[in-house]
Formats: sequence, C-alpha cells, structure tokens
Amino acid sequence: MKVGVQPAAGSKDRRGSERVSAQLEGRLYVPAEERELECMVVNLSVSGAGIHCEEPPPLDAFVVLYVDGFGRFDGVTTRYCEGELGLKFVCKEAKRKRLEQDLEVFVREGMSGVTHLHRDRRAAAGERISAFICPDGSRASCSIADISMQSATLKTLARPAVGEAILLGNTKGWVVAHHEQGIDVQFREPSGAGNER
Repeated sequence: MKVGVQPAAGSKDRRGSERVSAQLEGRLYVPAEERELECMVVNLSVSGAGIHCEEPPPLDAFVVLYVDGFGRFDGVTTRYCEGELGLKFVCKEAKRKRLEQDLEVFVREGMSGVTHLHRDRRAAAGERISAFICPDGSRASCSIADISMQSATLKTLARPAVGEAILLGNTKGWVVAHHEQGIDVQFREPSGAGNER
C-alpha cells in the first residue's frame, strides 16, 4: 500500500483543494447490482475519492467503498474520466470528522498512526496537533481548521512567509497563502509558491 503527496490532476474536492494522489487497495460494493469489485483508490479527501476498477458502475449509482486503513464510506458515483471513477461521499458529520481526524493522524504519523487510531480511537482522539515548527526552529501555536493528506488550513497568529517550509507533526509543509485566521499549507514543495493562493 502506497500513499503519495503528488496532486491528482483535475481532482478537486468542494473546498477547491486538490485531493491527494494515492495507491490504496479497496473494494467497491454496488448494492443495486449485488456485486463487489476490487479497486484501487487513486485519490482521497474528506468529501470523496477517485478509484480505478474494472467494469465500473453507472453514474449516480449508490455504492459502498471500503478503503484499506481508512474504513467504509457510502457514496455516489459522479463522473468517469480517463479510467477514473469519481465518488462523492454521503456521510454524517461525525463520519466526516473521523475521516478528517484520520487524515490529520496520517500527516503526523503516517499510515501506522491511522491503523493505531482505528484500533484504539478513544485513546488517540485527544492527540491533536496544536503547534507547528517555524523555519527558525520556534514553535507556533495553531489549530487545524481543515486538513487533507495534501494540504491544511491552520488557525494561527504566526505568519511564516509564503514559500517557507514548516513542520506540522512529522510532516514538512510549505506556506502557500495567508488569510485572516492564519495560513494555508501544502505538503509538497510548490512551484512558484509565491504566486499560489
């Protein structure tokens, strides 16, 4: 199982941030057809996923996606382009929050941390990222407003310069924008970061 931090071309969630490119084994169950397909999850975010599978179901079909390491997600097929089937997750806010937490743990600890969190969620739930390391080595307090495996929006008083690298948990990120409440960070080195929003 591999998870990368390359952008999934053309795959953006409703926030407008790119989904993370990944190679996660999964299974897709199509209730209307009573069939289950092996699939590869090629990108993932809080709001949906992109998958590759043989004989994909039609658009607007209700499906259940099982992602190794992340669990089960109800969804609807929304698009099919160049072999990639797009899914929009249909889940309650609590489920979205759990996925958001899984993504945050991934940033901090990798897949082993996500697996541990699923084994003992109550014990790990309080271990939230509350600071990041600035370029000069100092710690800056923050809270995470939004996070995926590709990027994060941090509420913080600190304002590292756009293009500077910070350390969020165990993951290196680059500041790509400032906003009223803090900063936006992405977890791959941007090209021309000063021009990105």
